[in-house]
Amino acid sequence: MRTILYTGKGGVGKTTISAATALRSAQRGHRTLVMSTDMAHSLADSLGTPLGSEPTLIAENLWGQEINVLDDIRKYWGEVQGYLAGLLITRGFDDVVADEMAVLPGMEELCSLMHLNEKSKQGLYDVIICDMAPTAESVRLLSLPDIIDWYVNKVMTLSKTAGGILAPILKTAMILPGGTVVGAIQDLLSKIDGLKEQLSDPEQTSIRLVLNPEKMVIKEAQRAFTYLNLFGYNVDLVVSNRILPPTLEGSFFHRWREQQNHYRDEVTAAFAPVPILEVPLMEQEIVGLEMLGRIADELFPEQDPAEIFYTGQSHRIYKEDGNFYFEMKLPFVDKTAFNLLKKGDELIVEVGNIRRDIILPRALAHLQPGGATLENGLLKVKFPPA
Repeated sequence: MRTILYTGKGGVGKTTISAATALRSAQRGHRTLVMSTDMAHSLADSLGTPLGSEPTLIAENLWGQEINVLDDIRKYWGEVQGYLAGLLITRGFDDVVADEMAVLPGMEELCSLMHLNEKSKQGLYDVIICDMAPTAESVRLLSLPDIIDWYVNKVMTLSKTAGGILAPILKTAMILPGGTVVGAIQDLLSKIDGLKEQLSDPEQTSIRLVLNPEKMVIKEAQRAFTYLNLFGYNVDLVVSNRILPPTLEGSFFHRWREQQNHYRDEVTAAFAPVPILEVPLMEQEIVGLEMLGRIADELFPEQDPAEIFYTGQSHRIYKEDGNFYFEMKLPFVDKTAFNLLKKGDELIVEVGNIRRDIILPRALAHLQPGGATLENGLLKVKFPPA
């Protein structure tokens, strides 16, 4: 089963692109589910049909779903939430406040992602397409399995290590979780492990970035791209949306087109070698299957949207012997024409006529390069500690 996750800055059209991709996938004969994990659902509006918390048949081979987060929290976290809320109440918190605080930050989004793992096990669909939250929230969401894994393991460790004569007293005081809570935590950990395995498998899951050719949008997409590489997720496609068509005339559109052409070059510099697809600005609102079909024609006129367009990480960052290292593949490049520049949190690499602009993560943003090598098509930049 293929899982495709679309994310991008709010307002760039990721819901439209997700829905259009799902429609073309269904037309190709794949049993396709498009689902929204964004707290502010707009998928039903895009498809022009009501959607519920369970998959709804929209067209042949096409189902849609808008996830009910409250139901999911009760399903995946309810037992643990009750335990944590009881613990907070014993510490003097109001019942309602304790119940709210017992839901970990990000648990709503994590629960919605659990649907991916469940649907893959059911075998009812060939392709699942997720319309995710805006970029920054999506990056945090994709790192949550590791964070929650660590958090609940701490609770498990407390339960296992505290024993002897104190254990009954601690359990009575609701400091230690009981058997049903421990079982719920173990079940949650098992689901998280399955989710992590699914999301990090490039043969199964692809993440696709949607952007518009505008400065702030591109920078946010670059940051997301860096962090997705950092966590080992495979970005196989970038979609540049709302490109002005050449048929629009006049000085107003000419200036916008010039600006877009400039930023189209920046998109290539930022995300190559990941393929970049462009979608033109349409003359009307994209609502309903007919208009989504037109977007699908622009996106995937011949290709199967479920195929893997790119595998591999464009760059990686690691720490060794107290230093950070940045590595990027630059095959078939003459190292005699090499230039490296750091500007704020950006690393600009120029080799011959190739330019790459990379947003660095926080761990490297305040550091300065301390040397670079280019050997066998691999650029390696050293960042000594400050």
